[in-house]
Amino acid sequence: MSRIDILEEDVVLDERTGEAYRARMAADDLRRIEEEVKQEAEASVEDFDDEGDERRSVEAAETAFDFDQAEGRTERIADDAEARRENGNTQS
Repeated sequence: MSRIDILEEDVVLDERTGEAYRARMAADDLRRIEEEVKQEAEASVEDFDDEGDERRSVEAAETAFDFDQAEGRTERIADDAEARRENGNTQS
């Protein structure tokens, strides 16, 4: 059996870098959640259409649209935060 040595490296984040990292992670989580909800709503539209339930189909389509719009807003917020980080300004 061969032996693999893994080197550990301590990473020290200053306050600003740590804040930017946490903001990026939060934005990534939010994007993932938004996409999952949107996909579920889109699948529900098809299911409700197949069942002939127009009201629920429309509601699911509205939800999918809302989360599609939310994805765009999240992306703009993440871009603004990244720009502030790059400019050294962490204030909103």
